[in-house]
Amino acid sequence: MLSASIFNRIDDVISEQNDRNRGHMGFSGIGDDDERKIWLNFHWCLSSSFDGRMLRLFDLGNRIEDQVVDYMKSTNVIGVSPVDKDGKQYRASALGGHFSGSCDGFVRKVLPEAPEEVLLLEVKSANDKRFKELCKLADYQGWSKTYQWQIHAYMGIFGVTKTLAVVVNKNNSEIYSEIIDYNPEIWDQAQEKAKRIIASDAPGEGMSEKDWRLKNESSVYRDVYLGKRLPASVNCRNCKSSKAITESNGAVWRCFRFSKNLTLDEQRNGCKDHLWMPALVPADHMPEKSTEDKIAYQSGIVVFFNTVSKRLDKQSFSSPELRELSKANFDADLMIGANHIRENFDAEFVAVHVMDEDQIPF
Repeated sequence: MLSASIFNRIDDVISEQNDRNRGHMGFSGIGDDDERKIWLNFHWCLSSSFDGRMLRLFDLGNRIEDQVVDYMKSTNVIGVSPVDKDGKQYRASALGGHFSGSCDGFVRKVLPEAPEEVLLLEVKSANDKRFKELCKLADYQGWSKTYQWQIHAYMGIFGVTKTLAVVVNKNNSEIYSEIIDYNPEIWDQAQEKAKRIIASDAPGEGMSEKDWRLKNESSVYRDVYLGKRLPASVNCRNCKSSKAITESNGAVWRCFRFSKNLTLDEQRNGCKDHLWMPALVPADHMPEKSTEDKIAYQSGIVVFFNTVSKRLDKQSFSSPELRELSKANFDADLMIGANHIRENFDAEFVAVHVMDEDQIPF
């Protein structure tokens, strides 16, 4: 059908426009038990796993949440402040700006015993099944650890002691609400977790290959997550020469090779002197054979090097070349072929095409 074709194309464009990693570690995700995923996302290693339809669904949820805030404002039953004095969402950050988020606002005239007390406002939406689970449980924090940690991060930063948590049923607009008291221990745990992930040079243990959550992802996403291949994006966030600086404000990323702070665009674009963080390379790191410009690895009997562009020679490969070779598990014959291309054609080895397992018809 023509109409289906049009909206398939629209969804493709929506997905392409969304495929940009955020510049910070969000309060909204710190409660996730999967530290490996948080680390990989912070270092821009995982591509978005959501298609256009799912992104439209998320946007619908955001619009429903905005509508609830609009009703609060227009009815004036309670006092609500969704934006700051500059007309922007209230934003909070910690750890030099690398750990941050934007909240839905603040409310008052909520508590009969203390009508002037200011509470954090957090609005979520849920499908009918999840909404009914919440109503039966009657415990917002037990219903979602991710949401629990998110609101405690905001309360910890803004210094409020209660949250009005509101959840809207996407199917029938039914509303659940709950007052939640601040627990400083949860905010302390969130900060320690964020600090640990930001400081680490390697992703921690994560889901097993058999975990049902990974089975819903693409084969490329799974392989990168499991450390079987290098990320598609070669950028400063996954280069061994750069690091997040938490001692200053502004979410600074510092390139130590060129002694400069990097803009977001510079981080996304990377440079020809990119060297993969060793923990990402699916081979054995050999620090004793490595130098500042040349990092040694071994895969089986094959020894090879990740090298800056000006140092390329036999068995030495740029980061984009290694990314492609990792698709074939650093096959020895393929590496010989890559060297042959460079030596005889004065060309760069740019791609290995591997059939996506998701597309195999049997």
